[in-house]
Amino acid sequence: MTLGQSRRRQRSANRAGSRGVVLLEALISILLFSLAVLGLLAVQGQSIQNEREANLRASAIFTANELIGRMWVNRANIASYAGTTTLSGLPGGTMSVDVSKLPAVTITVNWTPPGAAAARQFSITSTIRGN
Repeated sequence: MTLGQSRRRQRSANRAGSRGVVLLEALISILLFSLAVLGLLAVQGQSIQNEREANLRASAIFTANELIGRMWVNRANIASYAGTTTLSGLPGGTMSVDVSKLPAVTITVNWTPPGAAAARQFSITSTIRGN
């Protein structure tokens, strides 16, 4: 074997080895990119779930505050608001009104978000006095 043939074999062996390293680097890059995309999808899914929870919480707060507004307008019949009612706008929603400690009125809204293990609760106490 001549010196020229030996160098050619060595160069072709180096090329084949470098092709394998480039392929391995490309596969690792694709793997890292795929993991990053999966991480972003997980963050997006959690963000959507948190947004739904926030909407339900805002709806509960709005419902309780709306009832307090009606009580302020109808102070003479405040005792008629006592009790528990079902709320159609919240999944598994109920609203309890306690007027036993007048002039303090306590409104408690309970609901269970879809897929949640535990129920959520919002409670507000307001003092309603007549003029």
